[in-house]
Amino acid sequence: MDETLEPERINKHILIIDDDPTTRRLFGSLLGSAGYEVLYAGSGELGREMARRFHPDLVLLDINMPGEDGFKTADRIRNEPGSPAADVPIAFLTNADLSLEAQKWMTGVGVTEYIQKGVSNDEFIVRVKKILEKEENKPAQEEKPK
Repeated sequence: MDETLEPERINKHILIIDDDPTTRRLFGSLLGSAGYEVLYAGSGELGREMARRFHPDLVLLDINMPGEDGFKTADRIRNEPGSPAADVPIAFLTNADLSLEAQKWMTGVGVTEYIQKGVSNDEFIVRVKKILEKEENKPAQEEKPK
């Protein structure tokens, strides 16, 4: 096979947490085609466990899920004592058009980005790359004085 046709192997792992299997497959396929390794979870509870276990480079999280919604899942990923995934970037992947109030809640639980599910495939990949690049260029966290 011609190596120029091979997708670039990026060595970044992205966890998609969404209760809809079609959504998981669609966005997972796009990410896989762009060279990312993709992990999947169908609920917030399973997603939190996978985030702890695999420490992905990015979590894409649906907001509206039965049981534990995206806000609660993000808050728990960020704030569970000893969570190794507390520093993983989280972006909501949603159909919702977030109000200013919802955006405040979003940042309150440690989610700084959101991607509309209706964006074009190319725009989706561009947004994911920007989130990951922003994290790569983030200065190392300094120790807080005790």
